[in-house]
Amino acid sequence: MELRHLRYFIAVAEAEHFGRAAEQLHVSQSPLSRQIAQLEEEIGVELFVPSGRGVKLSAAGRSFLEGARATLARAALADARATAQGRIGTVVVGFDGALADTLLLPEIMQTFRARHPRVEVRLRPLSSEEQVAALRDGKISVGYGYHSPEDNPLFRFRVLYRERVGVVMSKSHRLAARRSLRVADLKQERFLWPPRNEGPRLHDDIIAAFRARDPTLDLAHEEVSSDVILMLVASGEGLSLFPESAASTLLAGVVFKRVRDLDVVVLGRSVWRAMDDKDPLVRSLLEITNSVHGSSR
Repeated sequence: MELRHLRYFIAVAEAEHFGRAAEQLHVSQSPLSRQIAQLEEEIGVELFVPSGRGVKLSAAGRSFLEGARATLARAALADARATAQGRIGTVVVGFDGALADTLLLPEIMQTFRARHPRVEVRLRPLSSEEQVAALRDGKISVGYGYHSPEDNPLFRFRVLYRERVGVVMSKSHRLAARRSLRVADLKQERFLWPPRNEGPRLHDDIIAAFRARDPTLDLAHEEVSSDVILMLVASGEGLSLFPESAASTLLAGVVFKRVRDLDVVVLGRSVWRAMDDKDPLVRSLLEITNSVHGSSR
């Protein structure tokens, strides 16, 4: 016997009709009837008797109803306590896909799941800008992205890392032997970008930084995947821009170069609602996040 059987039984008992109970439970009538039949077979008594076009509780059914309600109430109380203690529940995480590796998101999620095996974790790819709206609407619990939300008492955020953006290029590129570059060295180069909607603010910051130095950017391709962009860079199709931490994960045919006068800084952060400061699951996720980033320095 499962709690589901008790919920179905109580719904039929209160509706005195299988069809109406099925509508309330958002299930089909046939599966509901089978569940009640299984319950009657397990306990060895008839719980309902026909009554007009519906059903009524048998004498045994009336006795069973009181115990079923008490059992569900105890289960609900146990679930409430487990939720308050952070042992069960759901956490929805929004993350900016362009920065998932830099944010050490896989390690954070694996640690959280190991610590909370009964908690459902859902990951939603969202741009850094979209995360704030999703938090406001209660669609995510925590967001991981690259810029801080505007000053707003509804939100909290923590800076996880800061790093400069540099250029990646093929090892056979004419500039690959340089130790570092200046923006002027990149005039007329073709750049490969992720679509702007993947990170509008970072995209605009980079464009503005280049234009401040007055070269003209040739935006050659827009590719969704950073792996695809790196493959194209390694093939000599153009250059791209990545955070400095990406240097350790580049393909064999690609090199990272600092650009001395390109003042674009990626600020990785976590963000959550102020009202969730005491939520045990949000608090645990943030503690794990801070620990992972603290140990990576």
